[in-house]
Amino acid sequence: MSRIPRSLRATFARDTSTFARRWPGKLFVVAVLVAVPAAFLLRSLLGGSYIDDSWVAVLAAFTLVVAYAFSRRLLVTVLVAALVLGAATLGMTPRVASAHTGDDALLARLESERAGGTLSGYRDLAVAKIDLDADTPVRFAGLGADETTRMEVGSLTKAMTGLVIADAVERGEIRLDASVSTYLPQLHGSEAGTVTMRELVTHTAGYVAFGPATMARGFWAAPLGRNFFSTEVAQVVEEARAGTLDTRGTYVYSTLGAATAGVAVAAAAGMSYAELMRTRLFEPLGMTATAVETDRNEVEGGWSASGLPVEPWVLGAYAAGGGVVSTAHDLAAFATALLDGTAPGLSAMDPIEAAGADDLRVGMFWHVSEESAGRTITWHTGQTGGYTTYFGIDRADRTAVVVLSDVSNPVSSELGRDLLAGQA
Repeated sequence: MSRIPRSLRATFARDTSTFARRWPGKLFVVAVLVAVPAAFLLRSLLGGSYIDDSWVAVLAAFTLVVAYAFSRRLLVTVLVAALVLGAATLGMTPRVASAHTGDDALLARLESERAGGTLSGYRDLAVAKIDLDADTPVRFAGLGADETTRMEVGSLTKAMTGLVIADAVERGEIRLDASVSTYLPQLHGSEAGTVTMRELVTHTAGYVAFGPATMARGFWAAPLGRNFFSTEVAQVVEEARAGTLDTRGTYVYSTLGAATAGVAVAAAAGMSYAELMRTRLFEPLGMTATAVETDRNEVEGGWSASGLPVEPWVLGAYAAGGGVVSTAHDLAAFATALLDGTAPGLSAMDPIEAAGADDLRVGMFWHVSEESAGRTITWHTGQTGGYTTYFGIDRADRTAVVVLSDVSNPVSSELGRDLLAGQA
């Protein structure tokens, strides 16, 4: 009987009085304390989810260090860390709101999606469905949000920028076959300056996704849910100049390229990017709640898919790559203008280049997919650290769907495609 208490005492005794009395044991403790958070970090990096869940590695490291500092017992430390991480991930997982508002039929469709588990991982959700030939052309529904709730639209900004670029071509302010250095002389003398505006808007310029300085800031800021994009034009130019353009001529999605194109067209028009978007797109289409986050927050923060609160992404000179905030109401007006032909720069939606798949092409930032049912869908998605967006239109059928979520959940695209294909 006495062996059980003694074995328990040995198990939970301070490590320095048992296996860690000598250096091999001490090194083993250090190895475990480092290996656990390193494993979480490696999972985030290899899984492409660093912005979403790298906070788990930080929490693991903090918990392990604090627990071991107080207990000096490796087994106790690991158990405490497991309990803390389990409670945190479970407690922070987003859950879809129960409050609802909007069109009954569209709400019924959302409730059906909820029952099927499609809405797992959402919080607040706003949806618009547009059908110009229906008795009610525009309908809204929301769970925890409504058509007036402002959210970041992320890379849908690129598609909006494409329209303004096409409009600038029609105005004679820029040429698609001109090198970007024509409008951004800061790029003269660099290989990045030789790419054309056409290459930038079709993601074939060879620019990387994000510049190295931005990526470096993101490495430290993302695990804490901090914004890491606020940049000046000089940094965007420097990041572009540093590129080697190894993939030039091939479709490779680039937010740096979109940002550079936005800065270039604004310079050619003689105004800031935010003013350009406001005067040529938002105001003409009556999008009064839509704005560009360049130097201040225009929305509250959102959440990562794993539940981390995330600051708004105020993008500065990167704004053309994803800096717009909007509402379902404004995006429905935007979709209506695209479908009825009253939006500027509609040629941006016409496909120009292949986009890495047999059934996918790209216009001026707009993607055009040939669906299996024979439909052609023109679309763009958006994702920031705390929000996601789906925006898809069927130009032939004169229908469109908008999905806005305050969680950075990429399955919003699946929901959007389902709503666009289905009846509701």
